[in-house]
Amino acid sequence: MASVGDFNVLSSSIPATKVELSVSCRNLLDRDTFSKSDPICVLYTQAIGNKEWREFGRTEVIDNTLNPDFVRKFIMDYFFEERENLRFDFYDVDSKSPNLSKHDFLGQMFCTLGEIVGSQGSRLEKSIVIRF
Repeated sequence: MASVGDFNVLSSSIPATKVELSVSCRNLLDRDTFSKSDPICVLYTQAIGNKEWREFGRTEVIDNTLNPDFVRKFIMDYFFEERENLRFDFYDVDSKSPNLSKHDFLGQMFCTLGEIVGSQGSRLEKSIVIRF
């Protein structure tokens, strides 16, 4: 039986809070010939002490724009005192295929969840890195 003040290491949890991330972009690359790009954002997370990136989720595709304001949000746990690496990849969707290699890569942005939460107004603006 536990009383007030007892602490069990096995049942304790790291303090966390839910955060909701919204993504928008301005002036994305135009990879389409006769129209504008049809962007999607794919969010990846990196576990602590692990180099492997895991897909966390995807936004919807927004047709024919270089300035998307994605509606689908990412809901994540923010763990205080932990470094949670994030990678946002952007693609121009060219077909219905879920395979990202079938689409044009537009660029990516790296940050930590702490950078977002700790930024003024919890709003972080960074440039997208383009690699070919």
